[in-house]
Amino acid sequence: LGKASSSSSQPQVCEEAAPVKDESGKISDLIASASPGWFSLEYFPPKTEEGLRKLCSRILRMKALGPLFVGFACGARGPKSDLTLALSAEAKKMGCVVNMHLTCTNQEGNKVSKTLESCKAMGVRNIVALRGDPPDAKAREGGKTFSCALDLVKFIRETHSDHFSIAVAGYPEGHPDVIEELPSHVELSASEQRRAKRAKDASGKEVVSVCRDAQYAKEIAYLKEKVDAGADVVITQLFLDPQVYFDFVQACRKWEIL
Repeated sequence: LGKASSSSSQPQVCEEAAPVKDESGKISDLIASASPGWFSLEYFPPKTEEGLRKLCSRILRMKALGPLFVGFACGARGPKSDLTLALSAEAKKMGCVVNMHLTCTNQEGNKVSKTLESCKAMGVRNIVALRGDPPDAKAREGGKTFSCALDLVKFIRETHSDHFSIAVAGYPEGHPDVIEELPSHVELSASEQRRAKRAKDASGKEVVSVCRDAQYAKEIAYLKEKVDAGADVVITQLFLDPQVYFDFVQACRKWEIL
């Protein structure tokens, strides 16, 4: 593993961080003991310095609402993980329980190791293990060892045992990569109809975007693999139809994911 980086080595990105008691809880434990009605907040690192200052101020203000934890997606400027890591460090100083997103494709194992060691040093114990951008065709040839989130979950458990609570993504409507665009006359099952989105193309014809049942079953099977490999929490992609979420939960129970 790479040498652990101390939290002091992270750039200070927020000016108004009030040091408070350490919050190093694992969200898997916090969720299990939380009363109904809990919520979390997720922030996306901004592209500009002004946006960064505003975000830091907002994190501090919204902490007063009492979120169970706060999450940080991967950054949109500079080295993605560096900004996300820096914001996570600042949120820790504000007394937030942090759930940090970590993408793994097209990265060397050593880079991921250093990021995990930095999280460990600053007391961040929650990781959202994500694939990120589709893997480069030559990624493995260049010593880059991850092709999917499952690889990352396995790597974290192999190198850090149960130190981290690991969250993974779930897709009630199906992963965007496997959603098909079909003519409107194609017959759909009841569950496909609930997942389907309808729109008109450039010519004015109605098209249907949907994850077909066979592919959806593969998605649930893959989610089961991630959980069996060590994931503790599943965070779903945004959905608008609650019945689609109920279908997803039912599928997870059928596969003994929940």
